[in-house]
Order: sequence, then structure tokens, then C-alpha cells
Amino acid sequence: MILVPGTRGSLAAAFVGAVAIFATAAAMLVLRTNRHAVAPDDASLTAAAKILARDVQKGDAIGFHPEWSASQKWRFADAYKKNGLKYDDALIVGDPTDLWDADGFKRLWVVSTHNRASTLKLPTRRLRDEDLDHGTELMLFDLGTSRTAYDLRKHLGDAVVERKQPDGTMKRCNWNGESKHLCGGDWWLDVFDSVHEVGNSRHNGFMVQPGGKDGLTRVTWQRPAPARVLAGRVGLRLWAVRNDVGSDTNVRALVGDRVVWSIVLHKGDFAWHPFEVRLQPTDAGLPVAFEFAAQDGNWRQTVLDARLLDATAAAAVPAPPPVVVAPGAAPAPPIALPAPAAAPERAAPAKKEKRGKHR
Repeated sequence: MILVPGTRGSLAAAFVGAVAIFATAAAMLVLRTNRHAVAPDDASLTAAAKILARDVQKGDAIGFHPEWSASQKWRFADAYKKNGLKYDDALIVGDPTDLWDADGFKRLWVVSTHNRASTLKLPTRRLRDEDLDHGTELMLFDLGTSRTAYDLRKHLGDAVVERKQPDGTMKRCNWNGESKHLCGGDWWLDVFDSVHEVGNSRHNGFMVQPGGKDGLTRVTWQRPAPARVLAGRVGLRLWAVRNDVGSDTNVRALVGDRVVWSIVLHKGDFAWHPFEVRLQPTDAGLPVAFEFAAQDGNWRQTVLDARLLDATAAAAVPAPPPVVVAPGAAPAPPIALPAPAAAPERAAPAKKEKRGKHR
């Protein structure tokens, strides 16, 4: 057999190339199959709901990870109903799930899907972890004793909300008796609690937009509970950073007439900013206020979730994701503002169970 010079190498190269193409195609097929396989199915969600119906207790919250994958919620609502509990009151809608959102509950159930359980990092003791196949796990976490003395967001109806008028005077907004302070005009000038997207995450907070030229809005709680720490998180809403209209926003916290904390949010800053402030003994009984100001307050939709804590240890405020600021942007100087008028029993972790694969 006579070979043309170079033929042997060409055949080898062709063979290697064919093998590579076949391997790539096989890998893509496996990847696609696995991607579909990790999605939750009826059996895995039914199994999770059955465990919940059997073991849920009063004071148990429930969340989904990732939250966007939550499906067949009616199964879990039925599990709570069968135990005489209210599912809607126990549901944690934050994404990602964190302990700050679950504050006030004793335990937290998390239904995790799409093989994402390993990405849920909660700084607390895990009591159970049930592997239910198809990328679905049911986890139970111990939340311990709540340290919240007064949740400012949940007491928004008790606050006094004032907005600066064009003539420089402060005008009080009207509480509608349900969910928001009506400040007149467009809805975005109202102050209300809802789930907002901040820093690539979705969590509850009340929204304040300073609004207009030299905008200023003040939210004051006249008689909050005595506490030792003021803690929370603040950030600009997604719709704010999508718009270049407006200027930077100055947020500051006051106890009585004393400024205890402040931050300048660049208008392109899409991140949560956690804070915690140790209060002084002389602060007890004084009003607590937050002020939101901007030289141009248009589109400066700011979200705040804050509470007073009765413990001296560091606050369990979740760490924020990386700060995202517009390229080349620098924080603006602060804006001058006027002065404001028993732990639960801990059960031993249950043995991890694995449901047999169904057909």
C-alpha cells in the first residue's frame, strides 16, 4: 500500500476531530438531559409537602430557594392549613432567602429546587435536610430568639411622614389606614411597604422618593420601643438606577435631634447598604427618624428596611452583594438638611432521608 506523503497525519487529525465533535455532542446531550432532570416534579414537591404537613409547627416560616422556581405553592398552603396555621403569614418572599426576612419566627423551612441547595448560606444551625430527588431538598433551620424590639417597617402606620413643599414648609402625608402614607399627586410620592428589587435581590422595604428640586421627606416614629441598636439596610430601587434623571440621595438617621448615621447613595449605585448603630442610654424614649434628601429628587426611589434591636451583640444584617456604581462616578458631598421636629428548644438534627427514585 502506497501512502501519499502526509496522509497518515491527515487521517489521524481527522479521527481526532471526529472524536472531539462526538464528545462535544454527547456532553451537550448529557447537559441538556441533566438540566431537565434537576427541575422539581410532582413527586418531589408532594414529598416535601407531606413532610411539612407532618412536622410544621406554630412559629415556622417557609421560603423557596431560588424564589423564582417556587411552584405548586398550594401544596404547602394546604400543609399549613391542615395544622391550623396561616401560610400567607408564614411565607418569606425575599430572594435570596435570608435570616433578616425571617426575623420573628422560631424556625424556617426552605424548599430548594434545581440543585441549588448548596448555594443557600444561612449563618444558623440546620436542623434537617431531606433529599427528595430531582434537585429538590427540604431544609429546616433554627432561628433562635428574635432580637427585634421594634420593627420600623412593620410599624409604618405609626410613623409621621412629612414632605417638603415648594415654599420650604413641611407638610404631613395622610395614612390611608391600610398600607401607605398618601403624599398627594403621583403614586411614587407616597410612602409604602412592598417587595422591591435592590442590589440584584428582592426584599421587603418601604419606598421613599424625595421628589422635585431640593426634595426632602422625613419619616418619624415618635414613641418606638427602647432599644440598644438601630440596624437595617437601604438602597436604590432598580427603577431608580435605570434612570439618569435626578441627583445623588442623602439618607440619614436621627435619634431625637442627633444624627446617628448617614450615607450618600450615588444615583447609579445598585446595592443594599447594611448599617448598625449602637445607641446611647440617653436615647431611650426619643423619636427615631429617617430623612431622604436630594438636590433633584426625581426618580430617586430609595428603599429602607430598619428595626430597633434590644441586644448588644452585632446585628445580623445580611452582607450585601458587590456594590455596583456607574463607571467613574464619585459619591456626592452630603446635603445639608434641617433638624427634625426565651430562646426556643433546640431539637437534634433529624437523620437525612432520601426518597427512592420514582419511575
